Amino acid sequence: MNVQNIPNRLHDVFASTLEEPELQLTPNLKMGDIESWDSFNHINLMLGIEAEFGVEFDSDEIGTLLSVGQISDALLRRLDPDGS
Repeated sequence: MNVQNIPNRLHDVFASTLEEPELQLTPNLKMGDIESWDSFNHINLMLGIEAEFGVEFDSDEIGTLLSVGQISDALLRRLDPDGS
């Protein structure tokens, strides 16, 4: 997978799920920073990311991935486990 496409695809999932088309993703953006990113939409967001990228997160991990940076890091670990 081309890791350069990940930020754009991740933005699309966030924008669609949170219904925020103009959303500016930064690594520090976290659940609660915008009104639509609540606990319910956090689950929807993670399910959308799993579907978009063909990965799975366990339920314990989903509860710890509360910022764009944390989600991006976990996603990259799954998509590029060797860091290449």
